[in-house]
Amino acid sequence: MNIAFALGHELAFPPSRGGGVNSLLESLCGALAAEGHSITAYSPLFASKAASETIDGVRHIRLKGSQRRPNNLINALCGLPYALAIHSKLERCDVLSCHMLHSFLFSSAQNARVVTHTVHRDPKPFLTLFRWLDRIYTGSDAVSEQARIVAPVLAHKVRTVHNCVDFRGYELPVPSAAPTLRFIFVGRFSQDKGVDILIRAFVAAAKLEPKIQLALVGPNEAKDGGDEGLVETCRAYIEAERMGDRVAIEPPIFDRARLDERIRDSDVVCLPSVRGETLNMSIIESMRLAKCLLISDLPANTPLVRTGYNGFFAHTGDESDWTRMILHLAANRDQMAILGANAFRYGSETFSAKRIARDYLADFNSLLEKSKR
Repeated sequence: MNIAFALGHELAFPPSRGGGVNSLLESLCGALAAEGHSITAYSPLFASKAASETIDGVRHIRLKGSQRRPNNLINALCGLPYALAIHSKLERCDVLSCHMLHSFLFSSAQNARVVTHTVHRDPKPFLTLFRWLDRIYTGSDAVSEQARIVAPVLAHKVRTVHNCVDFRGYELPVPSAAPTLRFIFVGRFSQDKGVDILIRAFVAAAKLEPKIQLALVGPNEAKDGGDEGLVETCRAYIEAERMGDRVAIEPPIFDRARLDERIRDSDVVCLPSVRGETLNMSIIESMRLAKCLLISDLPANTPLVRTGYNGFFAHTGDESDWTRMILHLAANRDQMAILGANAFRYGSETFSAKRIARDYLADFNSLLEKSKR
């Protein structure tokens, strides 16, 4: 099968820094290429990349992109020339898989038999613009249901296919024996991620349990998508509570190997999000590193944890419940190795790129059989 991917205008591909969506697509493209399919990826051209090259069986075509703008409307307008350039340069393919704001433009693409769009954030009303595409993919059943509510006209085209990561090269690690239970959050420092709730809940727990620590690693500056006002508020709170030696706000780590090492030096990976999740990539990536999970019980997070097997849920936005669960894990720290090993197994069986690629291929074939292009 000849499959093309159209990526957003903001980040280089394969990713050299950040970008959960691009990391997902790198894994998926590699898995499809390994199965013998012809894969072409259209992505933005930045100084660090060549205009065209082939990497691990994936052919890359790069066109002039644009840096992300904080204002969503301005960002969309800045990305329009890039999207139009892909439209004009698009080569003949069986399936065009779009992962960008401007996917709706490709409903008229004559060189693609099937055109799909993937929702990588919570669905917005402009999803109705994609009504002429052949399929709308989401990362979880909960997000599929949201998409059907937001855009009823697309209800019959929405389908769930989970996000994925590449488990090749990852093996079940040797368990840590650190005396302190180390919690970590990896992601944007923002209100929707619930980091302030996690910090307050952790401080309450730390006053009762001396052998726990928390690190928050990720973009905390506006240029990288962080909320600088929230960062300053949280730093002031940590200082006022005299928890500077127990709670650390750390800068983002864009190098995958270094980030993996940082997560390996932790015991529990947290996701306190209060909204906006589809299927969190940092959590799936942490499964490769055999980490116990503690995440909010947003409906979109449901597929990530089997309670008591690879981790636990805490009530979304409920500080007291997060405190309770942090103390529960601290009291059962001897179970971390078992929970982590189960996370590795569950992730490799459920969210591996090889596994998810089969789901996409089955649906691509179904769409091609119905195609009239």
